[in-house]
Amino acid sequence: MDDWRELKLMTKALADIARLTIVYHLARHGEVTVTDLTEMLHLSQPLVSWHLRKLRRAGLIETRRAGRLVHCSLNSESFRSCLQRLENLIDPAIFIEAPPVGSALIEADAALED
Repeated sequence: MDDWRELKLMTKALADIARLTIVYHLARHGEVTVTDLTEMLHLSQPLVSWHLRKLRRAGLIETRRAGRLVHCSLNSESFRSCLQRLENLIDPAIFIEAPPVGSALIEADAALED
């Protein structure tokens, strides 16, 4: 069940144009400061930080602080894992043991929202 929750958290974090754009820039530039991202995206620093927090909580990016600057980088391994899990969902050759059903499905989804 934890794999399902983690996949939901990741896909939910990616379900936003600004966050997809952040992933795009991080994939091409390696490590980028929050200040640079605000300039690239033409968004306010608080809004960029809010989007980064969603991506960080999903494990899709990593951050490090150097003085007053926060540097961000894509967690490529985590991103590729997310893509692989999504591919596994539609691959008829891969059997997923015990996908959630019934009340367990609803409860698992509700628990993640808390």
